[in-house]
Amino acid sequence: MRSFLGPSLLAIGLLFATGCGSDEASDTGTTTTVASTTSAESSSTTTGGGTTTLVDTTTTAATGSSTTSAPAPDGADVNVYWSWTIPTVASGTPERLGAGGRPADEATPASAMAALLAGPSDIEAEIGMGSEIPTGTELLGVEVDDGTATVDLNAAFEESSGTLAETLRIAQVVFTLTQFDDIDTVRFRIDGVDVDALGSHGIDVSSGLDRDGFTDVRAHIMVETPTPGAVVGDRLVIEGESNTFEANVLWVVTDGEGLIVAEGNTTADGGNGTWGRFETVVELPADLSGRGAVIVFDESAEDGSQVDVVEYPVEFA
Repeated sequence: MRSFLGPSLLAIGLLFATGCGSDEASDTGTTTTVASTTSAESSSTTTGGGTTTLVDTTTTAATGSSTTSAPAPDGADVNVYWSWTIPTVASGTPERLGAGGRPADEATPASAMAALLAGPSDIEAEIGMGSEIPTGTELLGVEVDDGTATVDLNAAFEESSGTLAETLRIAQVVFTLTQFDDIDTVRFRIDGVDVDALGSHGIDVSSGLDRDGFTDVRAHIMVETPTPGAVVGDRLVIEGESNTFEANVLWVVTDGEGLIVAEGNTTADGGNGTWGRFETVVELPADLSGRGAVIVFDESAEDGSQVDVVEYPVEFA
């Protein structure tokens, strides 16, 4: 068994031991140190998607800042994407994207955008997720045609900031909209007028943007199910996108006492320089309760050390 001392979103200094396994969950009895944190209401774990047609172009929602709290999810029907500062030994504290989840009466681009503009939930803010979308940004409408979503925002969206912040705010919108199966690219309007460049740095959006345009802020492993604070039972689906060595994604699930109750690995349909999708189903003990965590990572091709470690707090039902 290998062990490492690395960062944890719940406690800097997470210590756990793990090895490559299978997609079958196993009870290892290994102990990790996970700090106790306040429970938050949360969600079930289905990812938004499916069909999208022309949507209501009168939907309006104003953003909060990175510290504004939205209601915690109670059924994650759509994903929302945040700027996430994750401490790592190798890279310091890079900002990259992370996914949250929200309930929606109807999973549409408009409902996903409204949830994004409402700001992160308490538990998302607790683990370092925030929004670079300026306060006062309003959604004026979304149209979808032939694989392209055109999102109309008010002028507040173009508030001057640093290059990284402006890149992340655009990425938040693009990732939130491209979660839907019939949206591949995103174009922008400001106050009803098509634009070719955005923000004080004139970021080029003239040809439409997709996820591949954000390699500098796209996480090498991003879990989209479960989302932070999700309520999980004895059957857990771990799903998302990754770009890792040989497409490997390793995972462990810890209980409220820091014990690893399941571990394994899966592979994505892309890797070694390209992003792909991964999904695995984990059977968990039925008697789990309280706060736990899903931890995903890769192994370095150079020395076998754990890299791209990301931890997602969950609540066991």
